[in-house]
Parts: sequence; structure tokens; C-alpha cells
Amino acid sequence: MERAARGGMASLLRALDEIRALDDTDLILRRAIELARDRIGLKRVGIFVLDPSRKVMLGTWGMDLSCSVVDEHQVIYDLCGTDQEALRRSTDERAHFTVFEDCPIIEHHGGETRIAGRGWVAKTPIRSRDMAIGMMFNDAGLTGAPVDEAKQAQAAILCMMLGSMLDPVRGLQGRRAEPLFESPGQSIVSATVEMLSAEPGMSGGEIAKALNISQSHLGRMFKAVKGMSLVDYRNRLRVEKFVALLERGETNLLDAALEAGFGSYSHFHRVFFAQLHVTPSDHLRRLNGGRRTSKAAR
Repeated sequence: MERAARGGMASLLRALDEIRALDDTDLILRRAIELARDRIGLKRVGIFVLDPSRKVMLGTWGMDLSCSVVDEHQVIYDLCGTDQEALRRSTDERAHFTVFEDCPIIEHHGGETRIAGRGWVAKTPIRSRDMAIGMMFNDAGLTGAPVDEAKQAQAAILCMMLGSMLDPVRGLQGRRAEPLFESPGQSIVSATVEMLSAEPGMSGGEIAKALNISQSHLGRMFKAVKGMSLVDYRNRLRVEKFVALLERGETNLLDAALEAGFGSYSHFHRVFFAQLHVTPSDHLRRLNGGRRTSKAAR
């Protein structure tokens, strides 16, 4: 890592000093995305925070295919096999990053999630001394550019520094005068996200009843916090779970759709095509036709 990263270390360390001066966690994460793009030279970057109790990854900031920074706080997905492998290797083998080949190139933009193509994805865990905090993802978008080991090494150094700053005990959050409590509206949305993560098929009425609030109030709070409707969020969450099931080898589209939380295949088909602009069967054929073995990089 030291040999690979030496050339850009001075610029990287100066930028890290700038980030260390910030007091807002969300701003730190956004600046880290910009730093990875502008100082390290990574093509596309995103940072997700790990929620270990629910085994899900929570979006923060990322980039679209034009390399513009976009808000991805509304994105949530189940911790997948390659995420777990990258985290395991960082703990057991001290692998600072892992590159996986032939992965979906995913773009989150304008409240929509779509698969734009396939290619390599590098996953760099963000760890404190005692725990995994999250993950930095980067890829080459649709450019076809190869993995740059020097840039990945610098990204690993950036993630080490982020892990130190975001350490809930010793880092930035530990130095705050007050804990990062949620507002009442945010608490309602967090509870909604948690329930949908466990049961994607729950309706808005069922969630509102469980929270002892009206469905209209729930809808307003969710829209205000997430910037998208509860219906759109639930549909996207279910599509992402369906895609994850296919990635794990599920080939029965109906069973996968029902397990993902859709009540009928016809409804699922409409939602899937509206979000990904491809039919489920065509997506499955592309997936099965393009599978290759993942490659781990140290």
C-alpha cells in the first residue's frame, strides 16, 4: 500500500486535514466522496453505512454515471454475499479492499435505482478499531477502465481515516456534546424503514397502525424525510430484494417476486419494468449469461 500510494500521499493528507476540521458527520461523508473523485481520481464512488442489527447497508452519498455527487440517503439494501466477503477479508486477512468482477453497475438517481451494465466493483471497508462502520464502493462506471491498484490503496487510506473519525467511541461522534438523536419525524421514518426491511410486503396502512399514527401523517413524514413517497420507496426496496435473490441463484421469478414482498406477479412485472426498463425474464437471462467468478485483490 505504501509503495502504491506514495505518489499522491501529500495531496491526500492535505485533503484529510480539511475533512478532520469538519463537525458534521454527513458533511464529512459527502466531502469524502468528493475527495475520492477529485484528489484520488476514482471514477465513481459511494459510501454506505452498516446497520449490523438489521444486516442492511444504508446509503449516504454517491455518484451517478456522469460522476456528479448525488444524495443516496433513501437507499437501503440487505447485506449481500460480496459485502460480507469484503468485511471478512478485512478482518481475517487484513485485505484493505476487495475487487469483485462482473457485478451490476448500479446508479441511484432521482429517486430511481437502475442497473446500467456490469463490470468490476471495489469494496473498501470503513472500520474503527473495534467494528465495521460501513463500506466505500467504487467502479469505473461504463468506461471499461481497469482497476488502478495505486488509487485503490489511497482509497483504503481514506477509509482508514474515516473509520477513525466516525468511531462512535473515540472519533467525531464520541466528541460531540450531544448524541446524534433523531427528530420525531426521523424516528417514524427509521421505524418504517426497519419494518419494511423485515417485511417488504407491509402496506402503508399496516405500518401506520403499528406506529399508532394515521396513514396520511406517515406518508407526509416519509416524503419530508426521504424525499420520495412511501409507495415508491417500498417498490424500490422490493425490486432490490428481488434482484438480490436472483444474484444468489434464485431462478423462479414468481417465487422470487413473492419472497420480495409483491402480492402478485402482474404488479411486480409492472413495477420492475418501470424501474429497470427491462423485463424480469430478460434480466435473468442477462444475469445467467454474464456470470463470472469474482476476483479478490489485495
